[in-house]
Amino acid sequence: MSPDCRHLLCELAGGTCSLATNRSRGCRPGLASKLVAPAVFDEVRGLLAVIDPQVRDDRVRAAAVRLAQIIRREALDDRNLVALARDEEPDLAAALAELCVRRRSAQ
Repeated sequence: MSPDCRHLLCELAGGTCSLATNRSRGCRPGLASKLVAPAVFDEVRGLLAVIDPQVRDDRVRAAAVRLAQIIRREALDDRNLVALARDEEPDLAAALAELCVRRRSAQ
């Protein structure tokens, strides 16, 4: 069963939306840091290597849960990891977007 949020990452992690920060996304000029630590991208790269959207096992689930934790942590520090990856680590951007951008609902 897919969560209502329609994020593939949340489906892989299981349960409800794993990316929700319960925080308003209103305008916060000047507060968003544009720097993501290189170690964060290194860890994300390693997690993406484990996550296969076609596989539903404990290893993939654990990697999906950890990736969701990183994305939430960065969001709470006003960094959109998916958006910043497009600029800083374009090789990761497509894989992150596939997992974190809401899919169209089946009609």
